[in-house]
Amino acid sequence: QGLPDSTKWTFDIGNWGWGNNELQYYTDKKAENARLEGGNLIIEARKDDNGLPWSSARLTTRGKVSFIYGKIEFRAKVPASRGTWSAGWLLGDNYVDEISWPYCGEIDVLENVGFEMDGKTGNGKTHASIHCGAYYFKLGNQPTSITEVESMNNSFHEYTLEWLPSGMIIYIDGKKYFDYHDTSNDLTWPFNKAQNLILNLAIGGGWGGAQGLDPAMTSQQFIIDYVRVFEKR
Repeated sequence: QGLPDSTKWTFDIGNWGWGNNELQYYTDKKAENARLEGGNLIIEARKDDNGLPWSSARLTTRGKVSFIYGKIEFRAKVPASRGTWSAGWLLGDNYVDEISWPYCGEIDVLENVGFEMDGKTGNGKTHASIHCGAYYFKLGNQPTSITEVESMNNSFHEYTLEWLPSGMIIYIDGKKYFDYHDTSNDLTWPFNKAQNLILNLAIGGGWGGAQGLDPAMTSQQFIIDYVRVFEKR
């Protein structure tokens, strides 16, 4: 119980929109926005009463633990309301001190937006993508695959990345649905350097808020059962 392991995780804090015009203020508040409870990590977005529209949390291993090559798996349930945007992803360590996004490389293992969810069944869609100097969303050419996931909101599912020097594959519940193997140069393959993990729940933004927010929404939870990393030796 309490906060996530501080030897592995830290918090990004702020409300500058995070490059996507998101509405939430990311905090490190244990009781409200990020806590270990019942064996799970709960990231909770809440309507805030401190003059800000929403609060939430964004956890990262940046500066604590980094990875290059191997297998990374998130087991999670995503929120269901229109306006949410949950993600488990990786970002190049050199983003802060050396080169900017997207040149540092980004790997999206799990991305989900609430407006794609069926509120009755909890069925939704997961998106797997990469962003790099040659391919990213502002150019509209990022490699992406999308697949339907049954009971995405009500049941845990495994979102898995296999990352090798020759390319990467992403799976949902053991089923391959994305691969990328353009390793030809630094613009298409910055993924030969270490990356850190990020778990976050955003509200609104250019994608999450593309169909507005559910006006009845007051809180939503992104529930992570585990994050497992198997490094290639």
